[in-house]
Amino acid sequence: MDKKEIRKRLTAYTETEAELLTPSTKTAAMDYDDFSSFISDNGDRVYQYTFERHLESALKKGLPYTSFIESSQLIILKHARHSYTPFHMHDFIEMSYVYSGDVEMIINNEKVLLKKGAFCLLDTDVVHRILETSEDDILINFLMKKEYFSSQMLSRLASNGTISQFAVDALSETQKHDQFIVFEALNNEFLLDAVEGVLSHYFDPGSDSHEIIDAYMIIVFSELLRSFQKKKSQESKSANQFYIGDILDYMEKNYMSCTLKEVAQLFGYNPSYLSRLIHKHVGKSFISIIQDIKLNHAILLLKNSSLPIEQIIQQIGYKNVSFFYKKFYEKYQLSPNEYRRSQL
Repeated sequence: MDKKEIRKRLTAYTETEAELLTPSTKTAAMDYDDFSSFISDNGDRVYQYTFERHLESALKKGLPYTSFIESSQLIILKHARHSYTPFHMHDFIEMSYVYSGDVEMIINNEKVLLKKGAFCLLDTDVVHRILETSEDDILINFLMKKEYFSSQMLSRLASNGTISQFAVDALSETQKHDQFIVFEALNNEFLLDAVEGVLSHYFDPGSDSHEIIDAYMIIVFSELLRSFQKKKSQESKSANQFYIGDILDYMEKNYMSCTLKEVAQLFGYNPSYLSRLIHKHVGKSFISIIQDIKLNHAILLLKNSSLPIEQIIQQIGYKNVSFFYKKFYEKYQLSPNEYRRSQL
């Protein structure tokens, strides 16, 4: 399924949308009686969505990709245009993506406007609703089992480097505190390509589509992390506040040559003061972070190249071979050769 077919599928009317455009059923909503509910402190009825019930509903539709989603920890649904959802909460992580138009949601009694290209990541047990959508409003919902999001996505993202680990930790803490995060990513073509890649393999799966979707989802969350970091950086600069992410990003890009003194001078800090700030925010020293970055690059080269280990050591900036072997073993409990063999 190519991009043109995906877009045609998303803009075509579903049976539900066609029914909603019929005057006699204009006010109809989905059948929510399948879900248990309770009355909130505000007097609103709140439905309790479950991943399993959504999966059962999807399987009953007899879709061509039924056998594929039967074993999936990810369900993708298009929100019906000209409809709304009542207040609800769920036992899964939900990522809503505005493919076109504008969508209004109420999350924890706060009205949130999601414009085209926006993503909204919602934690479990967050009370929210979607206000009625119009003809141009196409919203795609990615329903993820909690273990899929936490173990497969975040751990793989965090393994990519120090800055990724910091961003993942910050994202997790933000989500824990606010329970939802909005990402603005309208002009990110990499992100749109990745989303369309997910949809292509979800709606028209092959034998290896689960693995391909996982890879595309890594790209989606990597790009969302970049968007999150950029937003945090801009907010910190506007408030004239310190943001460790900018410094970690610089260290990641210049790990071969940067020194504490140089980084401190570049960002306008006293070296000793910056050293304390880094340790406070990351829990590691400047030197330890540089060593972690170098070792992460060594891992990538050991996994994805046949370069001799001595050449890898030189390429990542270590001059003392014995020191590299010592640090590598301390972190991975394996020698570089043993690690490379374990990846075969």
